[in-house]
This record gives sequence, structure tokens and C-alpha cells, in this order.
Amino acid sequence: MGLNSMDLSSYATCVLSFADCTYAEPLPMIVLQREVCALIDRHPEVKFACKPGHTKFRGYADHIGYFKFLGFEGGNEIGEAKGSGNYVPIQVFDLNEMKVASGDRPYGEIIEEKASELAHILTQQGSGEVFKALQFSIREMMRNSIEHSLGGKVVFLGQYWPTKHEAEIVLCDDGCGVPKTLRTTQVVQSDKEGLSLALRPGISGVTEFEKSHQDEPYRNSGFGLYVTSRLCSERGVFRIISGNAGLTLGGDDPTLHDWQFNGTSIQMKIRTDGLADVEGRIKSIVDEGERELAAVGLERKASSASKSISPLVG
Repeated sequence: MGLNSMDLSSYATCVLSFADCTYAEPLPMIVLQREVCALIDRHPEVKFACKPGHTKFRGYADHIGYFKFLGFEGGNEIGEAKGSGNYVPIQVFDLNEMKVASGDRPYGEIIEEKASELAHILTQQGSGEVFKALQFSIREMMRNSIEHSLGGKVVFLGQYWPTKHEAEIVLCDDGCGVPKTLRTTQVVQSDKEGLSLALRPGISGVTEFEKSHQDEPYRNSGFGLYVTSRLCSERGVFRIISGNAGLTLGGDDPTLHDWQFNGTSIQMKIRTDGLADVEGRIKSIVDEGERELAAVGLERKASSASKSISPLVG
């Protein structure tokens, strides 16, 4: 039973204890925050408290602003910590502020800058194959939130373990969700079907009329999720959760599972050892997708952004 389904109507106090928690990864931390906040909203009559404990996790959570993110006192404010070559602390981006800040520029340009900044914090580099893979993945998923979600906030949390040769990035928005977005242009019978469809090439919730008024290189071509999910799942895990469903790629077969999530959460775990020619691999994935579409008579092409590394990347 999830926290969000708990009935606390007969209780005066609820204590969330992290006393025995010694380790946590980005996705469960972000999902737990959603559950806790929903539980608090449903029970305004209950007094909530947090018991952080004295473990290694508590020090990490204090530093990245996790307890403030949950709505409790203790530790740094959200965004106060600067991050390091091992992690980007919790960042909450206001999508409306980012749109205003973009001015007359396409939203994609300000996302390029933010993705480069976040990838630089994670890797402590502004070039190289690991930086390219992370910058591309962050950029495409943040573009998805600002351009399609209709939400107001995006939460970001990233960790990079150089000695383990692994990076994990989680982005979460509070928008309408991927399946609902796709229903503006596609026939979607269920949220599970919607997620499966969203990871295919050329699938977008943007109408052809809207696309005709967009400028390259950021025209919505329906390749962002397709390319990023392939790139990540080939070297780890790509998981998307939205509405009543979740879809995990990595290993042998895709796995669909039931979920309850308002908005969209994306988890990307990438093995970083042996990364080579990231840009070449992105282009080859795009070529495969375009050939797949051409085989069924659809001449759809990926936008310049979805098939290339950012010009900001050295």
C-alpha cells in the first residue's frame, strides 16, 4: 500500500522515520516526496513530523535539501547546495519563469543552456563522451516537459558514480502526463498503450499545424523520447512513469507496470565506461527510426536538435 492511499483520519499525529535509512537513489526519493505531499494535503487535520535519524543518508539528505523538499525543517534549502562531481542536488525549475526568461528565443535554447550546466556539475567537465550523453539526455527530457506537459514545475536530481561508472538522472514534472498529451493526435486506449506509443519514432502530441509554425532546430518531430530511451536503455535503464502506468526499458524486453503518478517522471541510468562516439550513435538511432517510418509510408524526419549534440558541447 502506498503512502497516498493511507487513511489517517483516526490519527492526530503521523511521524515519518528515516532512522533506519542508510542509502537512497534519486527515483524513490522523488516519488516518495510526491506521496508524502499528497498524504499531507489529504489530511490537513493531522500533525506531521519527520524523524531524520543519524545515518549517512541523513547527511546526504540534509545537504541536498531533501527534508525541505518533503516540507519539513532541517538541512539545506532546495537549491542551496552547489553540487559536485558526484551529484546535482535537488533542483526545482519553474517552467513559466524559464519561458519568460527565453524571451524571443525558442524554449529549446534556454533548455540547452540549463542541460549543459547540469551535466557540467555532474561530470565536472564541459566535453567528453560522458558529458555529451548526459547533456543530450537531460536536454531532450527537459524539452519534453517545457514544450508538452502543460505543467508548472520540473524537479531534477542527478548522481554520478565515477568509480562505479554509472550515472542516474531523474526528472519529474507536474503536467498532464504523456498519455493525455498523445491523445490530442493519437488514438490511445490506455495509459500503458500511450507510454509504449510515445517511445516509438515520429510520435508526438503536437499537431501538424502547430509543427508548421515552429522553427528548426527545435521543431517537435516525435524523436526525443525515442532516441533518449534507446540511448539510455542500451547502456542501462530508461523508465517513464505517467498517469496509471510505467514502462521500463533495459535488458531483454520492455516491462509495463501499473502505477499512479500525476505528471511524468523519467529515470535514466547509464553505464559510462566505454562510451564512445555518442553523437554517431544518436545519428544511427535516428536513421533507424526514419527508415522504420519510411517502411510504412511516413516520411517524417527528426529535428536537428533530436539528432545532434548541443552546439554548446565542446
